Amino acid sequence: MRLLFVFLFVSEIIFSQNIILKNVTVIPVNHEVAITSCNVYIRAGKIEKIEAYGTKQIMKGYTIMDCAGKFLVPGLVDMHAHFPGKGDPIQLQEYLKLNLAAGVTTLRSMRGKATELPLRDSINAGKRIAPEIFVSYVFPSNDSLLTKDSIEKVVLYAKSKKYDFVKYLGGLNETNFGYMAESCKRNEMVLAGHAYGKMGLEKAMDAGFASAEHYQPLLSSYKRDSLNFKNTLDNMKTKGTAFCPTLSFYHIYSFEFPEKVLMERNGMNYVSAKVRTAWLKEYNEAVKSTKEQMKDDFKNKYLDMYQSQFAKFNKIFKQAVDAGVLVLLSPDDGIFNVPGFGMYEEMKLYKDAGLSNYQILKCATYNAAVYFKQQNFCGSVEVGKKANLLLLNANPLENIDNIKQVEGTFLNGKYYSQQELLK
Repeated sequence: MRLLFVFLFVSEIIFSQNIILKNVTVIPVNHEVAITSCNVYIRAGKIEKIEAYGTKQIMKGYTIMDCAGKFLVPGLVDMHAHFPGKGDPIQLQEYLKLNLAAGVTTLRSMRGKATELPLRDSINAGKRIAPEIFVSYVFPSNDSLLTKDSIEKVVLYAKSKKYDFVKYLGGLNETNFGYMAESCKRNEMVLAGHAYGKMGLEKAMDAGFASAEHYQPLLSSYKRDSLNFKNTLDNMKTKGTAFCPTLSFYHIYSFEFPEKVLMERNGMNYVSAKVRTAWLKEYNEAVKSTKEQMKDDFKNKYLDMYQSQFAKFNKIFKQAVDAGVLVLLSPDDGIFNVPGFGMYEEMKLYKDAGLSNYQILKCATYNAAVYFKQQNFCGSVEVGKKANLLLLNANPLENIDNIKQVEGTFLNGKYYSQQELLK
């Protein structure tokens, strides 16, 4: 009850909708630059004007925020979110609040439910304080019950209910996979999801996938034909297949982290002792179960295998970014990925793979806007863009760790301080 009260109460403490951020450094992200000493005008949920600090200001009707020493970037976008269910330690209200407190202003829900549709619409109408969401319809994976006609009906159902896209989880034979892809294209439904196994990354691209999820498809493609890998990357760029590797989730379940490291991950101090205990219990049970399955080969077949995969992936990941593949960012939801705050943990892994701070920031902001074909409306700090923004106390272009230095978040031009959100 306390969390619900605090999260709803913030609507009483927000600044005016018309705001001037005085003397702020702007990091637009669509270009690699930090523009110092700016005044940023926000009106009616959009960036109205950006001018040099010291320019004569029209202050009437604006709330002025002194932002000396602060940095303005686009709001973060988690592109592979899984909303909590009733039995999860973190419930929906807290999940949304934590995301917003960490600077996440948009979520792409990858296991969408019908209940998320009215939530999305309520947020879009300004009736709910929460990150904006895009909701998937998860395509059925029971292949034996599907026909060409039933597949068409499934896609039409998803469209009629106004799901934002279709998520392919897996399980279809090649024929039905083709029917699904054809139906999505014919009915103008975005298709994204898993590109594992026989289908693979190449067939996902041919099927018109808007994005391939998790790190394995890219690594498998490289292993199958390393000599042709550059062509694969070129095809991803040309065909518009984005890539969201969700590394943090797999690093956690590689069991590489000792308990102390897990308990010190970003945002762990903002979740309850009950959540920390539940997550540690789940983690230890997973370790025990995996050891029992591996018997005497746990180190070789599991620990070393994962580390070998991560090392190989890191060698090709930056190649994908440098080749112009549209790379997205999400830690994936799960134990020890604190909602919103896990974005930093994913950023660290991108850094380990050799990406620059600018490339990482772009993956978490502007690239998502390009994916949604909304780069003319959001995803960068520019005049006319939606004021979904993140105000930081240090420069993330100098050190990506500074993404943790959150002062507050703007959602549709309204300001929410992290301090108030986390009370």
